[in-house]
Amino acid sequence: MSAHPPFEPLNGPEGQPTPVLRHGDTVLRPAGPWTPAVHALLVHLENVGFAGSPRVVGDGYDGRGHEVVTYIDGDFVHPHAWSDEGVWRVGRLLRDLHDATAGFRPPPDATWHPWPFHSDAPDAIISHRDLGPWNIVARDGLPVAFIDWPTAGPTDRLDEIAGAAWLNAQLHDDDVAERQNLPDAAARAGQLRRFLDGYGLAAGERRTLVTRMIEYAVRDCAAEAVAVPVTPESTDPAPLWALAWRARSAAWMLRHRPLLERAIT
Repeated sequence: MSAHPPFEPLNGPEGQPTPVLRHGDTVLRPAGPWTPAVHALLVHLENVGFAGSPRVVGDGYDGRGHEVVTYIDGDFVHPHAWSDEGVWRVGRLLRDLHDATAGFRPPPDATWHPWPFHSDAPDAIISHRDLGPWNIVARDGLPVAFIDWPTAGPTDRLDEIAGAAWLNAQLHDDDVAERQNLPDAAARAGQLRRFLDGYGLAAGERRTLVTRMIEYAVRDCAAEAVAVPVTPESTDPAPLWALAWRARSAAWMLRHRPLLERAIT
Protein backbone atom coordinates (compact mmCIF):
# COMPACT_ATOMS: atom_id res chain seq x y z
CA MET A 1 0.00 0.00 0.00
CA SER A 2 1.32 3.45 -0.91
CA ALA A 3 2.28 5.75 1.95
CA HIS A 4 1.47 8.79 -0.16
CA PRO A 5 -1.99 10.40 0.17
CA PRO A 6 -4.19 10.26 -2.93
CA PHE A 7 -5.07 13.22 -5.11
CA GLU A 8 -8.74 13.92 -4.35
CA PRO A 9 -10.78 16.11 -6.75
CA LEU A 10 -12.66 18.94 -5.02
CA ASN A 11 -16.05 19.90 -6.42
CA GLY A 12 -17.59 23.34 -6.78
CA PRO A 13 -20.45 24.72 -4.66
CA GLU A 14 -23.14 23.00 -6.74
CA GLY A 15 -21.22 19.73 -6.98
CA GLN A 16 -19.71 20.55 -10.36
CA PRO A 17 -16.22 19.20 -11.15
CA THR A 18 -13.25 21.58 -10.88
CA PRO A 19 -9.52 21.27 -11.63
CA VAL A 20 -8.75 21.70 -7.91
CA LEU A 21 -7.21 18.76 -6.03
CA ARG A 22 -6.64 17.95 -2.40
CA HIS A 23 -3.40 16.13 -1.64
CA GLY A 24 -3.15 15.38 2.06
CA ASP A 25 -2.91 18.70 3.88
CA THR A 26 -2.50 20.72 0.69
CA VAL A 27 -4.68 22.05 -2.13
CA LEU A 28 -3.44 22.20 -5.71
CA ARG A 29 -5.00 24.24 -8.50
CA PRO A 30 -3.77 25.40 -11.90
CA ALA A 31 -1.59 28.49 -11.47
CA GLY A 32 -2.31 31.63 -13.48
CA PRO A 33 -0.69 34.99 -14.19
CA TRP A 34 -2.32 36.29 -11.00
CA THR A 35 -0.86 33.59 -8.74
CA PRO A 36 2.32 35.49 -7.69
CA ALA A 37 0.24 38.49 -6.55
CA VAL A 38 -2.24 36.26 -4.71
CA HIS A 39 0.61 34.44 -2.98
CA ALA A 40 2.13 37.77 -1.92
CA LEU A 41 -1.23 38.65 -0.37
CA LEU A 42 -1.52 35.30 1.43
CA VAL A 43 2.03 35.62 2.80
CA HIS A 44 1.17 39.10 4.05
CA LEU A 45 -1.95 37.78 5.78
CA GLU A 46 0.09 35.08 7.48
CA ASN A 47 2.72 37.60 8.57
CA VAL A 48 0.16 39.92 10.18
CA GLY A 49 -1.54 37.04 12.00
CA PHE A 50 -4.79 36.75 10.05
CA ALA A 51 -5.85 33.15 10.70
CA GLY A 52 -8.72 32.97 8.21
CA SER A 53 -6.83 32.20 5.00
CA PRO A 54 -4.75 29.31 3.62
CA ARG A 55 -0.95 29.44 3.77
CA VAL A 56 1.40 29.22 0.82
CA VAL A 57 3.33 25.93 0.94
CA GLY A 58 7.06 26.20 0.20
CA ASP A 59 7.61 28.37 -2.85
CA GLY A 60 3.92 27.97 -3.72
CA TYR A 61 4.30 25.65 -6.74
CA ASP A 62 4.58 21.92 -7.39
CA GLY A 63 6.64 22.08 -10.58
CA ARG A 64 3.73 20.80 -12.69
CA GLY A 65 1.83 24.04 -13.19
CA HIS A 66 -0.10 24.00 -9.93
CA GLU A 67 -0.08 26.41 -7.02
CA VAL A 68 0.09 24.76 -3.59
CA VAL A 69 -1.59 26.10 -0.45
CA THR A 70 -2.68 24.51 2.80
CA TYR A 71 -5.97 22.65 3.08
CA ILE A 72 -8.28 24.09 5.74
CA ASP A 73 -10.30 21.36 7.41
CA GLY A 74 -13.98 21.91 8.13
CA ASP A 75 -17.32 21.91 6.36
CA PHE A 76 -19.78 24.31 4.76
CA VAL A 77 -23.08 25.73 5.93
CA HIS A 78 -24.04 26.39 2.29
CA PRO A 79 -26.70 25.94 0.95
CA HIS A 80 -28.41 26.34 4.32
CA ALA A 81 -28.58 29.40 6.56
CA TRP A 82 -25.98 30.54 9.05
CA SER A 83 -27.05 30.73 12.66
CA ASP A 84 -27.40 34.26 14.04
CA GLU A 85 -24.01 33.92 15.71
CA GLY A 86 -22.54 32.41 12.56
CA VAL A 87 -23.58 35.26 10.26
CA TRP A 88 -22.34 37.83 12.82
CA ARG A 89 -18.97 36.06 12.80
CA VAL A 90 -18.83 36.10 9.00
CA GLY A 91 -19.13 39.88 9.19
CA ARG A 92 -16.45 40.00 11.88
CA LEU A 93 -14.12 37.79 9.84
CA LEU A 94 -14.56 40.06 6.83
CA ARG A 95 -13.72 43.11 8.95
CA ASP A 96 -10.63 41.32 10.26
CA LEU A 97 -9.61 40.60 6.67
CA HIS A 98 -10.05 44.21 5.61
CA ASP A 99 -8.04 45.39 8.61
CA ALA A 100 -5.33 42.83 7.81
CA THR A 101 -5.01 43.84 4.14
CA ALA A 102 -4.85 47.56 4.92
CA GLY A 103 -1.05 47.44 5.14
CA PHE A 104 -0.52 45.23 2.08
CA ARG A 105 1.47 46.68 -0.79
CA PRO A 106 1.18 44.57 -3.96
CA PRO A 107 4.28 43.75 -5.99
CA PRO A 108 4.99 46.47 -8.59
CA ASP A 109 4.30 44.01 -11.41
CA ALA A 110 1.16 42.53 -9.80
CA THR A 111 -1.34 40.95 -12.19
CA TRP A 112 -4.82 40.21 -10.87
CA HIS A 113 -7.60 37.96 -12.08
CA PRO A 114 -9.94 39.77 -14.53
CA TRP A 115 -12.87 39.95 -12.13
CA PRO A 116 -16.14 41.88 -12.62
CA PHE A 117 -15.74 43.64 -9.26
CA HIS A 118 -12.22 44.89 -9.94
CA SER A 119 -11.57 48.52 -9.02
CA ASP A 120 -8.69 50.82 -9.94
CA ALA A 121 -10.00 53.64 -7.75
CA PRO A 122 -7.47 55.29 -5.41
CA ASP A 123 -9.41 54.07 -2.36
CA ALA A 124 -9.75 50.46 -3.58
CA ILE A 125 -8.75 47.73 -1.14
CA ILE A 126 -7.09 44.39 -1.87
CA SER A 127 -9.37 41.56 -0.80
CA HIS A 128 -10.90 38.18 -1.66
CA ARG A 129 -13.73 39.41 -3.97
CA ASP A 130 -15.83 36.19 -3.95
CA LEU A 131 -17.14 35.67 -0.42
CA GLY A 132 -20.25 33.59 -0.92
CA PRO A 133 -20.88 30.97 1.78
CA TRP A 134 -19.43 28.30 -0.54
CA ASN A 135 -16.01 29.90 0.03
CA ILE A 136 -16.26 30.00 3.82
CA VAL A 137 -15.07 27.02 5.84
CA ALA A 138 -16.98 26.41 9.08
CA ARG A 139 -16.47 24.32 12.18
CA ASP A 140 -19.39 23.60 14.49
CA GLY A 141 -21.47 25.89 12.28
CA LEU A 142 -19.20 28.92 12.78
CA PRO A 143 -16.93 30.46 10.12
CA VAL A 144 -13.18 30.00 10.49
CA ALA A 145 -11.63 30.81 7.11
CA PHE A 146 -12.09 32.11 3.59
CA ILE A 147 -10.87 29.79 0.82
CA ASP A 148 -10.44 29.89 -2.99
CA TRP A 149 -8.32 33.02 -3.42
CA PRO A 150 -7.44 33.12 -7.16
CA THR A 151 -9.94 35.94 -7.77
CA ALA A 152 -8.43 38.17 -5.05
CA GLY A 153 -7.47 41.70 -6.05
CA PRO A 154 -8.40 45.38 -5.87
CA THR A 155 -12.07 46.08 -5.19
CA ASP A 156 -14.39 48.65 -3.68
CA ARG A 157 -14.74 47.98 0.05
CA LEU A 158 -18.50 48.63 0.13
CA ASP A 159 -19.03 46.47 -2.95
CA GLU A 160 -17.36 43.55 -1.19
CA ILE A 161 -19.43 44.13 1.94
CA ALA A 162 -22.61 44.32 -0.16
CA GLY A 163 -21.84 41.10 -2.03
CA ALA A 164 -20.89 39.16 1.08
CA ALA A 165 -23.93 40.50 2.96
CA TRP A 166 -26.34 39.56 0.15
CA LEU A 167 -25.00 36.03 -0.20
CA ASN A 168 -24.47 35.19 3.48
CA ALA A 169 -27.82 36.58 4.63
CA GLN A 170 -29.27 34.43 1.79
CA LEU A 171 -31.51 37.15 0.35
CA HIS A 172 -33.02 34.85 -2.26
CA ASP A 173 -36.45 34.61 -3.86
CA ASP A 174 -39.10 32.86 -1.78
CA ASP A 175 -39.18 29.50 -3.55
CA VAL A 176 -35.36 29.32 -3.47
CA ALA A 177 -35.55 30.01 0.25
CA GLU A 178 -38.12 27.23 0.64
CA ARG A 179 -35.97 24.82 -1.39
CA GLN A 180 -32.99 25.52 0.90
CA ASN A 181 -35.07 25.55 4.08
CA LEU A 182 -34.15 29.16 4.80
CA PRO A 183 -35.97 31.32 7.36
CA ASP A 184 -38.60 33.86 6.31
CA ALA A 185 -37.91 37.33 4.92
CA ALA A 186 -37.98 39.08 8.29
CA ALA A 187 -35.51 36.61 9.80
CA ARG A 188 -33.14 36.98 6.87
CA ALA A 189 -33.38 40.77 7.12
CA GLY A 190 -32.36 40.33 10.75
CA GLN A 191 -29.39 38.24 9.64
CA LEU A 192 -28.38 41.02 7.27
CA ARG A 193 -28.25 43.39 10.23
CA ARG A 194 -26.23 40.90 12.27
CA PHE A 195 -23.71 40.55 9.45
CA LEU A 196 -23.28 44.33 9.31
CA ASP A 197 -23.10 44.54 13.10
CA GLY A 198 -20.35 41.91 13.06
CA TYR A 199 -18.46 43.97 10.49
CA GLY A 200 -19.09 47.17 12.41
CA LEU A 201 -20.38 49.05 9.37
CA ALA A 202 -21.05 52.70 10.19
CA ALA A 203 -24.59 54.08 10.07
CA GLY A 204 -23.79 56.44 7.21
CA GLU A 205 -22.52 53.59 5.05
CA ARG A 206 -25.60 51.47 5.75
CA ARG A 207 -27.92 53.97 4.09
CA THR A 208 -26.88 52.96 0.58
CA LEU A 209 -26.16 49.30 1.26
CA VAL A 210 -29.46 47.83 0.00
CA THR A 211 -29.03 49.66 -3.30
CA ARG A 212 -25.47 48.37 -3.50
CA MET A 213 -26.62 44.79 -2.87
CA ILE A 214 -29.21 45.00 -5.66
CA GLU A 215 -26.66 46.49 -8.06
CA TYR A 216 -24.13 43.84 -7.05
CA ALA A 217 -26.59 41.02 -7.77
CA VAL A 218 -27.41 42.47 -11.21
CA ARG A 219 -23.73 42.91 -12.10
CA ASP A 220 -22.93 39.43 -10.81
CA CYS A 221 -25.71 37.95 -12.94
CA ALA A 222 -24.48 39.76 -16.06
CA ALA A 223 -20.89 38.67 -15.43
CA GLU A 224 -22.00 35.06 -14.99
CA ALA A 225 -23.86 35.18 -18.32
CA VAL A 226 -20.71 36.35 -20.09
CA ALA A 227 -18.40 33.90 -18.31
CA VAL A 228 -20.41 30.74 -19.04
CA PRO A 229 -21.37 31.95 -21.74
CA VAL A 230 -25.16 31.80 -22.13
CA THR A 231 -26.48 32.14 -25.69
CA PRO A 232 -29.87 31.65 -27.39
CA GLU A 233 -28.79 28.05 -28.06
CA SER A 234 -27.99 27.25 -24.41
CA THR A 235 -29.78 24.19 -23.02
CA ASP A 236 -27.64 23.19 -20.02
CA PRO A 237 -29.81 23.95 -16.95
CA ALA A 238 -26.89 24.59 -14.57
CA PRO A 239 -25.67 27.93 -16.02
CA LEU A 240 -29.25 29.01 -16.72
CA TRP A 241 -30.14 28.38 -13.07
CA ALA A 242 -27.06 30.33 -11.99
CA LEU A 243 -28.49 33.34 -13.83
CA ALA A 244 -32.06 32.74 -12.70
CA TRP A 245 -31.42 32.72 -8.95
CA ARG A 246 -29.23 35.83 -9.16
CA ALA A 247 -31.75 37.81 -11.21
CA ARG A 248 -34.64 36.72 -9.02
CA SER A 249 -32.67 37.58 -5.90
CA ALA A 250 -32.19 41.13 -7.20
CA ALA A 251 -35.94 41.40 -7.83
CA TRP A 252 -36.68 40.01 -4.34
CA MET A 253 -34.46 42.66 -2.75
CA LEU A 254 -36.23 45.35 -4.76
CA ARG A 255 -39.60 44.12 -3.50
CA HIS A 256 -38.34 43.91 0.08
CA ARG A 257 -36.28 47.09 0.07
CA PRO A 258 -38.32 48.77 2.86
CA LEU A 259 -37.98 45.69 5.10
CA LEU A 260 -34.23 45.45 4.50
CA GLU A 261 -33.63 49.17 5.01
CA ARG A 262 -35.58 49.20 8.27
CA ALA A 263 -33.60 46.22 9.51
CA ILE A 264 -30.17 47.76 9.02
CA THR A 265 -30.67 51.42 9.91
